[in-house]
Amino acid sequence: MRPNRSRLHLIALLMLGFPALAWAQWDTPNRAFHKDTAFPLDGRHLTVPCASCHSNGVTKGTPTSCATCHWVRRQDDPYRTRLGTACEQCHRTSGWSPVKWDHAAATGMPLNLAHKTLDCAGCHKDRVFTAANAACITCHRGDYDRTASPNHAAAGFSTQCTECHRVSDPTFAGRAFNHNAFFPLVGQHAVQNCAACHVDGRYHGTSRDCIGCHRDDYDRTGAPNHAAAGLSTVCDSCHRASDAGWRGVGLDHNQFFPLVGRHATQTCAACHLNGVYKGTARDCDGCHTSQYNRTASPSHVAARFPTTCEVCHRATDTAWTQGRFTHSWFPITSGKHAGNPCSACHQNPNDFTQFTCLTCHGRTKTDDQHKGRTGYRYDSLACYSCHPQGKG
Repeated sequence: MRPNRSRLHLIALLMLGFPALAWAQWDTPNRAFHKDTAFPLDGRHLTVPCASCHSNGVTKGTPTSCATCHWVRRQDDPYRTRLGTACEQCHRTSGWSPVKWDHAAATGMPLNLAHKTLDCAGCHKDRVFTAANAACITCHRGDYDRTASPNHAAAGFSTQCTECHRVSDPTFAGRAFNHNAFFPLVGQHAVQNCAACHVDGRYHGTSRDCIGCHRDDYDRTGAPNHAAAGLSTVCDSCHRASDAGWRGVGLDHNQFFPLVGRHATQTCAACHLNGVYKGTARDCDGCHTSQYNRTASPSHVAARFPTTCEVCHRATDTAWTQGRFTHSWFPITSGKHAGNPCSACHQNPNDFTQFTCLTCHGRTKTDDQHKGRTGYRYDSLACYSCHPQGKG
């Protein structure tokens, strides 16, 4: 019985196919065995040809360090090992990039949003890393020099860029300049543009004293005339920086002369004649000499009252008639002497230093009361020498 031709044909084909299948399996071997070796394969290593690592078919002694393959053999490090030879600190077998490396921990300089988008060569020129300078101006001198709004160089701005710019900002426009560190911006200063104080774009050396900017305001002020009045050029002794205008004057007059009683209701011109403020007298007599001289009840001049008005008049009084004279030489506030008019003792209205006791104390009775007293005489001065308190 002859065999079926088609069956024989199939058997022949199968016999011919076995070597091809065996060869294909040899050409693409299963690399699972490699995980039990000294160098387990993962990532990109799973797909590279064996000969890439096993040169000339030699497997024994194949190096297992990254640097040996990628530098000693292949020299594919563009930085030529200037960043070190421990490739695994930054690179993973999944690929050369992305690199897993903490710039802040390794260098002490965190990369902010803007720096993270830059290529390494943007900061590390010519691929030099070890001598890199972390100071902003090292890289940004060009930005500093060409900035015109404001002109940093002309303004004398600090080259410590972080004084104004935050490293966390994605652009230079995100500036955080603290003007209060140099001059607090309050009141009218807070609404001015920079050029109002920084003329011609000059910032360095701008005066921080009020008069440095406001000399013209001081000189042309007429109510009162500051220059003529001799008012201080330390403007903030009267004007508050927080005021919305010059009229928000906050002069503490009490530091010079307390304004109480009648003084609190007077106009400035009542004391500061002709708009002159400097040198205005602070003692009563300096302003009130004419009132002292013309007072007749009693006559202050004749009575030889002291010119220190506050001995009798209080600054808090609302009128001169509220004076409280203390008759310290002789008690007249109690006993028989109380309530008597001044003229009872002081009969010469032009001289209160003269007095008499004899108006009330008649001679007959007085002589009788002093019989046998050695040195007695009927005389006012003698009376006062023995009875200074008006008692027997």
